[in-house]
Amino acid sequence: MRKLQVVSVFHRSIWPVTTATSLLMWGIAGFPSLTSEVFPTFILAFLWLRSACQVLIWYLFRSSNRKGFVFYHHFGLSEVKLALLAYLLDLVVFALWIILATIIFG
Repeated sequence: MRKLQVVSVFHRSIWPVTTATSLLMWGIAGFPSLTSEVFPTFILAFLWLRSACQVLIWYLFRSSNRKGFVFYHHFGLSEVKLALLAYLLDLVVFALWIILATIIFG
């Protein structure tokens, strides 16, 4: 449970960039819902592009905040594990947005 709290601390430092990236990609695709015909194509392209963007975001955070990782190492999280968990948390939040949009807007 403590590690999840630590990951959420890290995620709060990068969430504006990751959220904007996800919403921009979703908007460019026309906000497809789960019932849309283009959703399978969108999700495949989204996952590849979002993964590439996450690597870039992680690299920029790492190069600008090198000493900041000492805090996370204290809790037993490596840089790679921290970046991966933050990425998965971001994907879960984005999936919940898509599910909610599908329920509300159809």
